[in-house]
Amino acid sequence: MPSTDQGPGDAPANHTGRPAGEGTRRDRHSVDLQPDVQRIHSTIRREPRDPLEGRERVPWFLLALIPLTIFWGGWYLGKHGGQFDTTSHLAFATRQTGIAAAAAGQSAAAISDPIAAGKAVYEKNCQVCHQMEGAGMTGAFPPLVGSEWVTGAPEMVVRILLHGLQGPLEVAGHTYNGAMPAWDGVLQDGEIAAVATYIRQLAGNDAGAVAPATVNIVREVDSDRTTPWTVADLEQAPPVDAAGADASAAPSAPDSTTPAGGAP
Repeated sequence: MPSTDQGPGDAPANHTGRPAGEGTRRDRHSVDLQPDVQRIHSTIRREPRDPLEGRERVPWFLLALIPLTIFWGGWYLGKHGGQFDTTSHLAFATRQTGIAAAAAGQSAAAISDPIAAGKAVYEKNCQVCHQMEGAGMTGAFPPLVGSEWVTGAPEMVVRILLHGLQGPLEVAGHTYNGAMPAWDGVLQDGEIAAVATYIRQLAGNDAGAVAPATVNIVREVDSDRTTPWTVADLEQAPPVDAAGADASAAPSAPDSTTPAGGAP
C-alpha cells in the first residue's frame, strides 16, 4: 500500500498514488478520469449566464396606452366625422335639395342682374388670364376689349365660352396661339349668359346682352361637340337663330360706375 506521507514540496497524490498532474495522462495501465467534454463543460459552468434578449415584458404603461388611443380615435371620429353612421354614404342625397336651391338662386341672380352676376363669374374664373380690365396679356392671352370675337354675334362668344378655343387667333393686330378651357360642364346657362353680357359691355365694348335662352339654344345645337373650337371651325359654324331670346334679354348699358374687367 503506497505511503500517504507527503512533504511540503510534494505534489498531492491521487488515488493511483501519482501526482495530481499525472492523473490526467493516459497510458496502458491508467484511465483518464477527466475527459475533454467534462473539462470543457466545467469551464462553461464557471461563466455567467448569457442575458436573454427579445423576451422582455411590455411596459405596463404601453399596454394601457393602446386601448386609450383606440378610445380617443373613436371619440375624435365621432365628434368631427360629420354624419359618421351607417348611412354616411347617403349624406349627399340629404343635401341635394340645398345644392339645387343654391344653383337656382345663382341662376335667378344672373337673370335679375346679369352685369353683377357676370362680374362675379369673371373674377372667379377669367380674370387671372384676361386681367381685371379685359386687356389680356400681349403674346399670351388675347384682350376682350375691342375684340370682334366678343362683340360679334352673341352665339360666337357663347360657343367659345361653352367649348373653349384653341389654335391661332388674331385680335387687334396680334396673333395668339393658346388654349382656353371649356365651361360647358361647369357654368349653367344663366352664368354663361351673365359673363357674356358682362364682357360685351365692358368699357370700350358696346354689344347687346345675351339671354340664358340663347345659351340654351347654342348648347343644344352644339351638343355633339367634344373638342374646343378653332377659328376655322367658328367661321364655318352655322348661325343660331336666337333673335327672340336676345330681344327678351334686358340690355344693360354700361355706365361710368361699371368696373372694367375681362372674359373667361
